[in-house]
Amino acid sequence: MSETETFEYAGHVGLSFGTVYFERLAEEPNGKPWTTFPDPWVTAYRVTGPRIRGTIRIAPKYDEPLVTWHTNGSNETAWEFLPSGFYVGYGRAHYVDCEGDLEVWGSKLAEGVHVYTKRDMDWKFTVRRRETGIGDYAAPKGTRDKTRELIKALVELHQEDAALVHAKAVALAREKRAKRTADLAEEYREVDRMLRELQGRHAELQMRRSLMEGQWSFETAIDEAAPETEHKVAGTWTLGEPRPAFIAPTG
Repeated sequence: MSETETFEYAGHVGLSFGTVYFERLAEEPNGKPWTTFPDPWVTAYRVTGPRIRGTIRIAPKYDEPLVTWHTNGSNETAWEFLPSGFYVGYGRAHYVDCEGDLEVWGSKLAEGVHVYTKRDMDWKFTVRRRETGIGDYAAPKGTRDKTRELIKALVELHQEDAALVHAKAVALAREKRAKRTADLAEEYREVDRMLRELQGRHAELQMRRSLMEGQWSFETAIDEAAPETEHKVAGTWTLGEPRPAFIAPTG
């Protein structure tokens, strides 16, 4: 972010290694340090503290883990109308929702962390540092522990502004609406096809079960399956004394 961008005080927290101050960007930030267009669902914080400085971005994140149904399909996930989780970008990374440029105790950090609010969150996440020319690798223990503590405190501070969290979630939901609707329509068509197949199978099995469980239906089916000569033998019907069809004249 440029020096001309305006931040407003958001709060401060006392951590095990000292007091850390958070300032929130007053205008809509971008999702990446080098982009110019705003992402209205992103919140950017400038962080300062003991040997800590830089920017952290927070974006809403849909918490939709894989779930197991009867088909065990890969597209079977939980679903949220509004995102309940966050992605906290504190370092540079590829293919993520947002990025930061945080430096902790001399380490320029890489990547970020997914934060969940509706299920247990493991705050012992991996922290990596950037190194020019060789990519990134695990940060030293001191940097790792301070980063974990810092990110947890910032997320809690961010969640205190419920109206802001809601507004950002709504902004992302509007942005993703078309794609998520198309994905739902595709999944619905697949499930509808499966349901129709199951309904046909259900009706067939119901008929077989009725046939086997019913005494009358069971015996009737046996009779109907018998050979023709066993139960349809032609008989002779007698209505009285036999009389000739033609009587010859006498006398």
